Amino acid sequence: MRPITHYRDELRTCSEAARDYQPNIVLIELGQNLDQVRVLVEEITASSPSSSIVGLVSADRISAGGSESTLMIQALRVGVEDFIRRPVSSRDLEQILTRRMTPKRVDSANLGRVISFISNKGGVGKSTAAVNTAVELARRFPQRVLLVDASLQMGVCATQLNLQPKATIVDAWQQRERLDGRLLRELATQHSSGLSLLAAPASAVESSEVDDAIVSRVLLLARRNYDFVIVDTFPLFDRVNMAILDLSDMAYVVAENVVPTLQTVRGFFELLADVEFPKDRQRIVLNRFSRSGSSPGRREVEQYLGRTVDYVIPFDKKIVQAANTGSPFVLSLSRFSKSKRAIRDLVDDILDGTSPPATMRVGTRVPNESVTESVEPDLLNRNGNAGHIDSRGDEMKRLTR
Repeated sequence: MRPITHYRDELRTCSEAARDYQPNIVLIELGQNLDQVRVLVEEITASSPSSSIVGLVSADRISAGGSESTLMIQALRVGVEDFIRRPVSSRDLEQILTRRMTPKRVDSANLGRVISFISNKGGVGKSTAAVNTAVELARRFPQRVLLVDASLQMGVCATQLNLQPKATIVDAWQQRERLDGRLLRELATQHSSGLSLLAAPASAVESSEVDDAIVSRVLLLARRNYDFVIVDTFPLFDRVNMAILDLSDMAYVVAENVVPTLQTVRGFFELLADVEFPKDRQRIVLNRFSRSGSSPGRREVEQYLGRTVDYVIPFDKKIVQAANTGSPFVLSLSRFSKSKRAIRDLVDDILDGTSPPATMRVGTRVPNESVTESVEPDLLNRNGNAGHIDSRGDEMKRLTR
């Protein structure tokens, strides 16, 4: 298991977090006042019914004259399902996870795949790769693919699709109290290829309202309503991108064979390792590949990065023209385009291992991570400021432990 943890130091904010993150397990510190716990349990049961509620029991929080067994019985009456004692042992924690993370506790609904395109360098064609991948998937699975433009401050997906969205991800935030799968579909803009787009905010000012909680909620809803969710990201490693990676089944790291860019990307791999994003869920895309001048070749790039390049998308002026005209190049009539072939190979990789039935739904996928909520103030708080891409080390580790 690879637990993904979110912490809240107040009971009143925990129910909101449960609604946004839909955790598998909610850990609640039990004290003398169980009335607050009862209200919280009721709210979580309503907003995140698949969450398992576990009480943390500490001897020093039991009232004088009381007993641990009495506290547990009272907690069971208000809806707590399981318990773990402090100090927490690794064995007790493992048993809790084993009991509460069994397949029968996981939402049985078919879940779509979340695929993110990431980079710590702007201008490498990440958005172009994301848009064309989404369009190629939608061409094969019409109405079953959602492209989320999470490049909040400079989203260009709508422009590359020649769309003028009437709603953006800001509308999802503004209507977060009633946001569900149906509303999410209504907020998405339709493209002639069969693709749905949840557009980025219209301005950088509007983007300041969107946080990691609403992005997580959008992606959780999206993968329950679409077979494939493609996410374009902003080239800055912040809390929003952390939330996207937490929910990504695969992340495509986009780079160019330009030495300064490769230097930055190599540092990016170190950051992905620091935040424990698995290497087997990463793919390397060498975009706009050209051997002109002194640019390194594919083998030189692999030696420098210490990683295998999975896909090479050659430089092609027609790709630039297509982006400028809002017409994805995968829809062009060219039958011998190497760039189009590379995108199709990438899409085949996404489809690898999935067997969509006649309804075009991907088979049930059981997540390999748990999202745990805690209301313990002495543990780390993920609400701290996330560092820039170059601010690696203890701060970024603190955000994800």
